Amino acid sequence: MKLKDYCSKIGSGATPRGGKNSYKDVGIPLIRSQNVHDWSFRESGLAFINEEQADALCSASVLKNDVLVNITGDSVARSCIVPDWLVPARVNQHVAIIRPTPALNSTYLLAFLQAQRPLLLKLASSGATRNALTKSMLEELDVTFPPLPIQEKVAHFIGSIQSKIVLNSRINDHLAA
Repeated sequence: MKLKDYCSKIGSGATPRGGKNSYKDVGIPLIRSQNVHDWSFRESGLAFINEEQADALCSASVLKNDVLVNITGDSVARSCIVPDWLVPARVNQHVAIIRPTPALNSTYLLAFLQAQRPLLLKLASSGATRNALTKSMLEELDVTFPPLPIQEKVAHFIGSIQSKIVLNSRINDHLAA
């Protein structure tokens, strides 16, 4: 099967008119590639747009449990799950939204994408002067997923490891301060 068979949405966003100059100090979050890291979302450098700009980018809205993938540049193929507190954010054109159907656990999908990173990097570098993944490249990824109960067990295990990593990072930051 293909990844598109397990997803209700695979697509990228857009940048508001005026680009960087149109960003606001507060408002609706606009996720950019600098925010999407492997396994984690980084708030540093998060941009904001107003309601009018957000309405114009409604097709780039993220929902709870969406998986984000950087699709251009040096950070291509980095991926994470959108944090709950960020919803309803938008993504710019350098970030893809992958929204799994109920048959696919988001954490399991993220682990799959991380495991497929070498392939994604190879695809992104084929024939272009700049690394890029297209919607069709993501949609056409060959996939085989186990039944949902197994995905959920694996996702729970991954979640517990990720929680420990976050805790250790906070401890390190506290000690460094």
